[in-house]
Amino acid sequence: MIKKRIVFSLAAAVLSVSVLAGCSSAKTPEAETGSTGNSQAGENETITIRTCFATGMTGAVNNFAIEKGLYEELGIEFDNVQWSSNDEVLSLMARGEIDVADGDPSAYIPGIYNGVPAKLVGNMWRYSGCYWLVANNDIKSISDLKGKNIGSASSAGGMRLSVLKMLEENGLDEGDVTLVANGIYQSAYATLSSQEVDATIIHNPYTALAEAEGTGHILGRAWDYIPDYYTGTIIASDNMIEKEPEKLQRFLTAYYKVHEKVKNEYFDEFVTWAAKQMNTTEDVMKNAIESEIDVWLDYPVIPEDRINQTVEYLKDYGWLDEEVKAEGTYTNEFAQKVADELGLSEPESK
Repeated sequence: MIKKRIVFSLAAAVLSVSVLAGCSSAKTPEAETGSTGNSQAGENETITIRTCFATGMTGAVNNFAIEKGLYEELGIEFDNVQWSSNDEVLSLMARGEIDVADGDPSAYIPGIYNGVPAKLVGNMWRYSGCYWLVANNDIKSISDLKGKNIGSASSAGGMRLSVLKMLEENGLDEGDVTLVANGIYQSAYATLSSQEVDATIIHNPYTALAEAEGTGHILGRAWDYIPDYYTGTIIASDNMIEKEPEKLQRFLTAYYKVHEKVKNEYFDEFVTWAAKQMNTTEDVMKNAIESEIDVWLDYPVIPEDRINQTVEYLKDYGWLDEEVKAEGTYTNEFAQKVADELGLSEPESK
């Protein structure tokens, strides 16, 4: 079997103009000048940052905070382009069109290693694999999946890895099942509800939706099987890191401030907003969010042991070239300042 490797070609990123044609947005005068050059905004001055933020449940809290005006209260505005894939983010970063983004480190690490001028600078609000293995109601346990079709999201990466680890811990391996690259979110849910697959790895709120609609039930949570896998990161361009560190510091500090505020002050309103955004009932959405509250950590400092282990996992399955290393692809310079300023403690120490 030929295994797909996660690699990134900088040349391909620079040449992929046509792919990005639908991912542009109008630039305000502030956006044109606010994130380039050596100018530094004062502490109280409103700044504009060029971003590409995730959607769906992955980006839900951040996007709610933006719409609610929580960043604006802190003097931060965004010139945001629609997030569609990790490779697209790397292309935008390589071309100097964005300064900050969020997403999957398993794609960003090899991209940076291969020349994308950027670094990982912090964790997303959650950075464990918030994936669920959901099966139709005829499947009672993971061991019952032998000979069945299982949705693995893609042909490589954290979601497929989660499936494999769950199978391995229940006495099965890849040869005992048929893995189907069935996409994520609605696409993955559609393959389960249409019985194209007997089970699938999937994000919330579709796990909660499957149980509410009677489509299926939960077999396991990915982070119970591979708790040391690193899945959610914030990435910044080298240009911003080197020329506008004050802006980056302000953004990162604001990111964790607003996420904590949503969790502690706007939780019910966030549930209502997210339910509308993802076309579910509020009961389903509340169940989805509360079922993952244990990994809503809001801790900024990238865990070195976890990021290194993640790289090793990807190499073990042949999805990452052996020479790729996490070292040099990230910095905790800014994240540690945020942790110190906001009094955020390492989750493992709580």
